[in-house]
Amino acid sequence: MENKSKDNPLFSETSYRILKKAEPRLSAEEKRVMWTDIERRTTGKKRSVAHLRNWYVAASIALVLITVSIVVYQNSFTNIPYNRLSALVDIDTLRNTRLYFGDQQIELGEQVEIYCLPSSNQLEIKTAGNSSFKLSVPQDEEMYMQLAVPKNKRAQIVLADNSKIILREQSKFIFPFHFKKDKREVKLEGEAYMQIAPNKHKRFITQTNYMDISVLGTEFLVVAYPHSGEQSVLLVKGSVQVTPEKGESVIMVPNQKFIYNKTTASAHVAENVNVLPAIAWKENLLIMDSQSLAEVLKTIEAHYGIAFSYNWKEMESIHISGKLDISVSLNEVLENISRIAQVTITKEQRTIKITKEKP
Repeated sequence: MENKSKDNPLFSETSYRILKKAEPRLSAEEKRVMWTDIERRTTGKKRSVAHLRNWYVAASIALVLITVSIVVYQNSFTNIPYNRLSALVDIDTLRNTRLYFGDQQIELGEQVEIYCLPSSNQLEIKTAGNSSFKLSVPQDEEMYMQLAVPKNKRAQIVLADNSKIILREQSKFIFPFHFKKDKREVKLEGEAYMQIAPNKHKRFITQTNYMDISVLGTEFLVVAYPHSGEQSVLLVKGSVQVTPEKGESVIMVPNQKFIYNKTTASAHVAENVNVLPAIAWKENLLIMDSQSLAEVLKTIEAHYGIAFSYNWKEMESIHISGKLDISVSLNEVLENISRIAQVTITKEQRTIKITKEKP
């Protein structure tokens, strides 16, 4: 009798020896039937174990793949700090200027100024009344921070390279405490006036949701509110390269305005733009050059967080020129408007009503 236990690993050597002794007493036909039955039983068990082993291997592979997927997802998520930080705050419901610093959220007051001090690994924060305090930054971490500015507020930050960023209301600015060796990169949602410190070896890249603005050192205004149908770059000094999400890159010169339409994914460049009215807000000024009073009132409403009562068509027919200091009280601003425009301003309980004077 041949040793069939070699072909059937589940068939033990002890069983083989027992059957070996009994085999001579069996007829040829009985031997054939016996071995056929043994083959059928042991092969079935072998297949069951093989099936179980295959299922286990498949499950293990699936578990590994799921684990790898989770790790990759987590790594890609942490490697894109802009998206993670931006999702932490709803700018439309934010009440006070807030700094997101590691795991901390720091509420800040009026007239916020933030200074990155890489030499001492600290942030210096100045608020109204020249009060200030410092925060230590972990040395071993690649620290990204976010400054969120709500309605009717403004903030300023000086980055590690001495670039100065002035943020307008309803804006988010995400930046690293230390810039990388090969580039300087930040993210903006909203509006900011940017004075970039020159560095011919390290480009400064401002990301928005629809374009990248790359410079070596210059001054420009970026308007990139998420809810607006357009995003724009207005160049004040130097040169910038704007690369939209769709379309070709454009090299700009001063007094040009790059405008990107998010709906049509198209762009155009306006020439000989007067930059002063667009950037006057950083000096708390409202510059008017034969501007309709309706538009002026709309700007004042947004700045002071108030709603006037007036007839839009009447106010649109009145055009004014000059400068308004919007750092003063609302009453003083309205008094100055009444001096340069033919309007009557009255207060009825909590409503400020503005009407056109009759000739």
